[in-house]
Amino acid sequence: MNRKKTSKFLALILCVSSVSLIAAGCTGGGEGTQTEITTVNTLDDDIDNPVDISDVEVENAKTLENPNITYLGYYDMRIAGDIKPAVKLFEDTYGGKIEYYPTSWAERSDKLATLILSDESPDLVDKDGNTFPHLMSLDMYEDLTDYIDLSLPQWEGMGDIIESFKWGDAHYYYPFVTEASPYWLMYNESIFDEYGIDNPRELYDAGEWDWNAYRQCMLDYVDNVPDARCGYYGVNGFDIIASTGTPFIGMDDGKLVSNMKSPEVERAANFLEELRREGLAFRGEGMYNQEPEPLVQGLSAFQGIGIWRFATYCIDYPEMGINLVPFPRDPSADDYYYSVSTFGYLVPKGSKNIEGGAEFINMIRLVQTDPELGAITKQSEMNDKGYTSEQYDFIKSFQKIGNFKFTNDTFEGFNPDLNTAIADMVGNITFETGENSKSWSQLRDEYEILISEGLNEYNSTISE
Repeated sequence: MNRKKTSKFLALILCVSSVSLIAAGCTGGGEGTQTEITTVNTLDDDIDNPVDISDVEVENAKTLENPNITYLGYYDMRIAGDIKPAVKLFEDTYGGKIEYYPTSWAERSDKLATLILSDESPDLVDKDGNTFPHLMSLDMYEDLTDYIDLSLPQWEGMGDIIESFKWGDAHYYYPFVTEASPYWLMYNESIFDEYGIDNPRELYDAGEWDWNAYRQCMLDYVDNVPDARCGYYGVNGFDIIASTGTPFIGMDDGKLVSNMKSPEVERAANFLEELRREGLAFRGEGMYNQEPEPLVQGLSAFQGIGIWRFATYCIDYPEMGINLVPFPRDPSADDYYYSVSTFGYLVPKGSKNIEGGAEFINMIRLVQTDPELGAITKQSEMNDKGYTSEQYDFIKSFQKIGNFKFTNDTFEGFNPDLNTAIADMVGNITFETGENSKSWSQLRDEYEILISEGLNEYNSTISE
C-alpha cells in the first residue's frame, strides 16, 4: 500500500468511528462490536413470501470464477422483499451462495473499516449517507468501471446518475434504484377526511400540491383536530430546499459547491422559518423524530420520513387510513423538482471477489427493470411490506427517472464535523425557537467559512 493510500486508511479509522449521519430512522440490533464475524442463514421465509424464479433464464450470463459472495449489512438482504428475487436469481444462475455478515446500524462503518484493514473485506456493502463523497475520498471502495457494462439493457438511462457519483476518475457506485422522493410526508387520511381537510394526495394528483397547500393543510389540522400539537415532525428542511431546483450542496464541473447564498435556498429557508414561527414545526426527542405514535394518535398532521416507515404503518396499523405524498412544490420554481435518492451496493476495497460483487449489482438492476422479473419482485415486496398494488405502483412510479426533474444534493455526504454544521444550519432555521433561534443571514455568516473550507478539502482529493 503506498503512502497516500496508507494515510487515507488511517484517516478512515479515525473518521468512521464517529460518523454521524443526518438520515433518521434506521437502527440495527446488536450489542457491542463483534470480534469475529459469523454468517447467518435466514433464507427461511418462503412460506410467508415464496419467490419462484425457476423458469427465469438470464441471457448471456457470464462464467464467474467464484460464484460465492459475502455481504456486510444491518439487515439480511436475502429476505428483503425487493432484494430476495435477485439473490435467488444470482444463486440459481451461478450456482453459488450469498453469505450474510450481520452488523448493527450503529457499528456498520466501524466494522467495515476493521475488515478492510485486516484484509477480510466483504464483497458487498450498502450505499450509506456519507458514501459520496466522504468514504469515496478515503479510497474505501473498488472502482467498478471495468466490471460493469453500461451498454447492457438494464442500465439504459442511468448514465447521468452514475456519472454524478463519479469521484476522480473512478466509478464506485452503480445504484440499482433511483427515486424522486427519498423522504415522504405521511399522514392519517381518515383524520383529514373526518375534519374536512383537503387531502394532500388529491392535491398532488391535481397538480395543486405546493408550499402554500402544505401550509394550509397544517393550519387546518392544528385548528380543528382536538389533540393536534403540530403540523409536522421529522425530516423537512432539505426536501423543501430541493423543491426550489437548487441543492444546498451540489456539484459544478466535477467540484463540490455550496449554494447557501443563492436566492432559491434563501426562499426555502424563509418558508421554513415561517412554519416555525407559526408553531407548525416540532422537533422533539424520541418518538417525535422517528416513531409512529404521533401520527397514529393524531398529534401531528404529517410525519416526514423515509419510505421504510410506510411499511410499518401498512403492517402494524392496517385498519388506519395512513397515506403518503411527496414533498410539495416550490410555487416560485419553474417546475416540480424532487430531491433525488439512490440506493445500491458497492464493493469494498480489498474484496477477494470484485467480479462476483459487480455481477450481483448487474443482476439486481436487471431484476428491477426486466418486466418478467419486475412482476416477481412486485409480489415479493408487497408480501414483505404489506403494500396494496395501488400503493406499490404509486411508490414505484417515482423510480421512473425520466418522469422527474431532480435536485441532487450531497448535504449528508461528509465527515461528522461538516455534516453537523450543515444539519445545524437547516435544523435551526426549521425548528429552533427562543434564544437559540437565528435568522438565515446569521447562520450563513456563522457557517460559511467552515463549510467552504470543508468542501475545498474534499475537492482537493479529486486530483490526488
